[in-house]
Amino acid sequence: MHRQIQNWREVQLIYTPQVSYLLSQTEQPPETDVNMALSPSEIIPENIALYLPSSLPHHLRSLPALREICLLEKRLREPQADDALSDVRRQRRVIQGLWQFKKLNISGTGNKPNTRLINLYKQFDKKTKRFAEKYRTAWQALRSLDPNGSWAIRLKELKDSDIRGPGKDVNEVTTSSRYELSWIWLVQRSIEAGICEEEEVSESMRAEWAKTRARMSRWKEELLLVQEEMRRVLFYHKWKALWWRTRSSMRVMDDMTILSGVSGYAHKQATIWERMANQCACYWLPELKIRGIAPSWEADYVDIANNPSVQQVRGDLEEDIEADQERLDLNDKDDDDDDDDDEGNRKIREDEGDYSDLDLDDD
Repeated sequence: MHRQIQNWREVQLIYTPQVSYLLSQTEQPPETDVNMALSPSEIIPENIALYLPSSLPHHLRSLPALREICLLEKRLREPQADDALSDVRRQRRVIQGLWQFKKLNISGTGNKPNTRLINLYKQFDKKTKRFAEKYRTAWQALRSLDPNGSWAIRLKELKDSDIRGPGKDVNEVTTSSRYELSWIWLVQRSIEAGICEEEEVSESMRAEWAKTRARMSRWKEELLLVQEEMRRVLFYHKWKALWWRTRSSMRVMDDMTILSGVSGYAHKQATIWERMANQCACYWLPELKIRGIAPSWEADYVDIANNPSVQQVRGDLEEDIEADQERLDLNDKDDDDDDDDDEGNRKIREDEGDYSDLDLDDD
């Protein structure tokens, strides 16, 4: 490796003589011998700076003499980033296949098969991290050479959280309805790199697309069902209020006092049902307007929803709900403390019971 680096230095000084000053400032590694150990970090070939155009200072990289060299490295780095990203995706598909195989065939069969599969998973995960580091190196070089180039639209910074998929991981807490596919599965290869690899994403991405489309259709259906449930609730409340009003005049009695009481009770119940409908509409209309949804019953309740007094009632109700939730949390905490106390008392009784068989009376 040292010999290859020395050969590279000779060629580098021919095409980029500007790096000679940087090489003179760098401490040269000592001559290696067969009996000399290569333990110091400064003589490890991986730690020797190559001084490619992307790693040069900006004042050197912007020189007209290095413009063509920088362009050549840019043409090298972009396909390198594409290839590294393709390798990351391939490793992720292998890892997902391993977890599916474990779930279907190995789970519950003992420690030996599970340990063997976990070791295999670690090997592929290590390869994935190596390819990810290769992509990050190419991405940093591209950002140094051409930060506003066309590559920036496709290629993004690769974070550890982006290395996931296809599909939801085993240890991921996000639900399937809120799962978002990582951008690494959506990027297309550049025109210079050739046609997009059809076999690379065919099976896994088709299955993921089908599941995502099914979830989207299901949520659209749920949205329609929720709107219909809102309409039916309001319609039922209005019908119930009208039902109570019709009941007020159906009772036939000679005593006007009883009739007045019956009529008052029926009108009271009708008012309660109307207020329940108004309260529901007051809660639902603002949320629907935020999402750009105009329900068919909006005209009947728009004035009520905009009434400041109704909005104040809504705020008071929300505060009451929050207070009730806090009280429930406190009660749950008290119950947990009581359970701990009961457990402690039980242990004390058990400890005391250990001495119950001993005869402590004096003879």
